[in-house]
Amino acid sequence: MNVTPSTQNGAAASVIVASPRRRPPGSATPDVEKVARATLGWTSAAARARVPSARSAKETWTCCLPAAEGATVVPLFPLGVTYLPYTKPVLNIFEPRYRKMYSDILMSGSRRFVTTMVNPDGEGELAEVGVVLYLEDLKEVSQQTNDAVKYVCSHKVLDTRVAIHAILNPGDSATRETYMKCEVSELTDDDEPAEDADKAPAAGEADVMAALFEVAAMQEDGKEDVRFSRDAVQKLDAGRGVGSGSLWGVVELWKSFLDARAQAAGRKVQQDVQNRLIKYLTDKSGGEAKAGELPQSVNLSELPPDLQRDVKNLRERVMDDVAPLVDEQTRGIQTLLQAESHADRLDLFLDMVNKEKSRLTARKTLKATLASLEDKFK
Repeated sequence: MNVTPSTQNGAAASVIVASPRRRPPGSATPDVEKVARATLGWTSAAARARVPSARSAKETWTCCLPAAEGATVVPLFPLGVTYLPYTKPVLNIFEPRYRKMYSDILMSGSRRFVTTMVNPDGEGELAEVGVVLYLEDLKEVSQQTNDAVKYVCSHKVLDTRVAIHAILNPGDSATRETYMKCEVSELTDDDEPAEDADKAPAAGEADVMAALFEVAAMQEDGKEDVRFSRDAVQKLDAGRGVGSGSLWGVVELWKSFLDARAQAAGRKVQQDVQNRLIKYLTDKSGGEAKAGELPQSVNLSELPPDLQRDVKNLRERVMDDVAPLVDEQTRGIQTLLQAESHADRLDLFLDMVNKEKSRLTARKTLKATLASLEDKFK
């Protein structure tokens, strides 16, 4: 944790704290049926290796095998995030193996690769369901970045989800000599209606939108720093497919909301640390600090024990606030991606929205309690 506070006179100082490991959020008693639907499938590259008896393991790591029946072989780019259909991610490419991957997909003309989420708590484990990214634009930025970044790449995520059946060269996950390749097949929802069937809204879509509108109203009434607009929510829908009017579009907005909340929590705690650090340094100097008098950095171990304790407590507080948000942005969204049907996805997303309703209700109750106590002791 590296904090650089700005003072009114332009001087700056920073406190350097070792970044803590992300701690898992607390959990309530789970609903058995929902847990069954929400369970993520993880697999290691080695476990998903397809090694034919005619080849040695070493040969398998470096060659491109033909796809199994019904599957397609594509490059694999594991990442620590989950991308949703119809979104437009931009990636900075610097590792040599992925520089090669982009050269290969350009030379072949496919411009496609699969990405899936890396399990943050499992060494080398990957989610079993991913999405296909299509390269739309590639900019060479080697000169501007002194070769720290080779390409800045713009993509679109195709509409389909894919199941990862096998990793063809699992050894390269550890050696990093080249990018991995995998066998995938396209997934469709179990409750996907036939092309000639009635496209009436699925059961559960109205429930999701009603709950989201209620959350927006509660956020507005509670003057939440990060909130949805009720007018904007009224224009949304949780239908099938992708883009405007789809559940995936709503989920992408939810991801942005979680990210904004996490950033707001981090900024608030950072400001608290800055204020305490500046106060300590100005008091230590005997009054108002002048420009250039505050040190540019202060090691945590050099601070008084009580200030060290305050900084550590603030750090723990921000981790407690942010960890559940990060977990929902990663595991929670990946769970939606791996849901087997639109109906299951609606149920799982409704759970997320209802958790926010519970949080807002608890905050409202706490505020009312504190206000009552203040009135009582006036």
